[in-house]
Amino acid sequence: MVSSAFADESLHGNGFVARLSGSTAEFLQIWLIMNLGKTPFILNNNKELNLKVSPILPGWLFTKKDKAYSFNFLGKVRVIYHNPKRKDTFGRNAVKPKKITFIDKDQNPVTILQDTIPSPYAEQIRLRQTGHIDVYLD
Repeated sequence: MVSSAFADESLHGNGFVARLSGSTAEFLQIWLIMNLGKTPFILNNNKELNLKVSPILPGWLFTKKDKAYSFNFLGKVRVIYHNPKRKDTFGRNAVKPKKITFIDKDQNPVTILQDTIPSPYAEQIRLRQTGHIDVYLD
């Protein structure tokens, strides 16, 4: 919103929307790949939507106190990676997702013992019907 203190009076009261520059869009793409991998949403052999968690994060990003790293996925779903060894999630000695827990849309606890969240839960996450996801790395 252009303030009445702005020199060009013809613009007073007008609003302007910022647009993403190429570098901003590229940064967001890199951020998404680091946090979830290149293709987080995939289809299984039955053409059902799945969410594969494949972070590419260095160990130093995990907090010293909680040994965790978190981010908002799809603007609303908080994802928390728990990495007790604070190890990289890529490379030769990488830790990988071993357990994923969350509360589904019906308020039921869900535990998945792999790196891929199957249907129907992947759809619930994509529709932002879950509050947060805990991913345990080992």
